[in-house]
Amino acid sequence: MLKHLALVHQPDLFSVSDYTAIADEIRNRCEDVKVFIYPDVSGIRPREDIAANPLMTFCPSMLQHFKAPRGKVFCGQSIGKDEQMRLLTKGGVRVPRWVYSRPNLRLSEYDWGPYVIVKPVRFGYASKGRGVELAHTASYKHVSPAIMSLQGKTASNTIVQQFVDNGDYAEDYRVVTLFGSVLYALRRKSLIKIQRPDSTVPRTTEGVVSNAATGGARELAYCYDKEILAFAGTCYRAIPQVPFQACDISRDAKSGRLYCFEINPGGHTWNFSSPRAQAVPTIDGVRREDQLGAWRIAAEALIEKTRLFAS
Repeated sequence: MLKHLALVHQPDLFSVSDYTAIADEIRNRCEDVKVFIYPDVSGIRPREDIAANPLMTFCPSMLQHFKAPRGKVFCGQSIGKDEQMRLLTKGGVRVPRWVYSRPNLRLSEYDWGPYVIVKPVRFGYASKGRGVELAHTASYKHVSPAIMSLQGKTASNTIVQQFVDNGDYAEDYRVVTLFGSVLYALRRKSLIKIQRPDSTVPRTTEGVVSNAATGGARELAYCYDKEILAFAGTCYRAIPQVPFQACDISRDAKSGRLYCFEINPGGHTWNFSSPRAQAVPTIDGVRREDQLGAWRIAAEALIEKTRLFAS
């Protein structure tokens, strides 16, 4: 039986050409899934015939305007960092130890190590590493959202998190998956040495993150480590309600253990043709979609899910 698949995108996030490439791959692979492509813009109305057959809708980001006339919808979600870590832990994924920051919170180096990470907890508040600090454990003091505003920072409740030590330079892995299948994976290493805080300088941001917040002072390379790619797959199985995930994973330099910090559930990480990707279109001379064959992998995943969930 013919089934319909609606691919929906926000034009300001990425180019529709990504979807046309995936649709071509789907057409080359099967005849029982028909693809419809729509922008998620004000006033958008799906064609009437899209509802004539079982339908599944996919959008990596949260839908704002598009209303599917029937069927299962898979799209981005608004999930705070605290809830992500709860869901990941429940699903058996290792995450850094964490606690909500609060007045009179006291931390011991014995339990937490010499340093802890402090970050805003609300969804989207620590985008690109903004607001993430490294704090001296023994000197830790809570900073209220009101004080954060007075300091010129984004007001948000914060969490205190175990510091996963990569060495002198922050390093992590961004593994992008669709329904658990890896589309591409990056190793990101800051070129700014971590300034480790102490009792005289109890908090620092210098060198703490390895993502876009470094302002370009970082190394980017593709990751092919099978353990890391498989670890990202377990993140999807822990939070399957988020179809498109950009898992931020770190490895402790001493123990070798992997930890997931977040999955970026909002979907603004479709960085194939996005403005961010256009600034760095290739890595080692290779486009992101060509590292592992992202369009082929996406087509196969979408065909499978459409056959299972279109209704």
